[in-house]
Amino acid sequence: LSGTKGGPLMRGAWDAHPFYSLLFFCFALLANVTVMGVLGAVLVQTIKKIAEAEEDSKQAIQNHEAMDTLWASIIELDENGDGFVTREEFLKLLSLKSNLKLLTKMGVDPASLIFLADFIFDEHDGRLSQKDLKQWVLDLRGSQKSTIKDHYVTRALITARLSHAVQTISKESKFSS
Repeated sequence: LSGTKGGPLMRGAWDAHPFYSLLFFCFALLANVTVMGVLGAVLVQTIKKIAEAEEDSKQAIQNHEAMDTLWASIIELDENGDGFVTREEFLKLLSLKSNLKLLTKMGVDPASLIFLADFIFDEHDGRLSQKDLKQWVLDLRGSQKSTIKDHYVTRALITARLSHAVQTISKESKFSS
């Protein structure tokens, strides 16, 4: 209703009946307030998304720094000096309280690392590179959303455990016969 179009339109509504003029004014006011509310909501959502992206970026940097610190601890415990971590070296790493605090700060459950260690090290021929370890640990953060890949890994874990159990049972039944 601004500019040259609004004035004559309101006068025409007033000439027809004052109630029409009031009704038209309420419609224009409601429409403007609604548009302002939508624009405000879009602005708030944009700011929220930017803040979340900045927080995620900050958390990612902190996690990578924490993983570098963890890898430095691994290098200190690396008995054979090959630059890879074995299951035994990894479990020694988890026995240090400072490393457990570091993992917890990253949002990783150390108990899940211990539970999955056999499977992961079996999948990687008994040793992990820095890249593989970093990826594995970062994938186990509690803030990570589950993906289809996680379901396949879970299926592989269960299959491997069941196969091992079946083999153990069949070996024991051969010896007892």
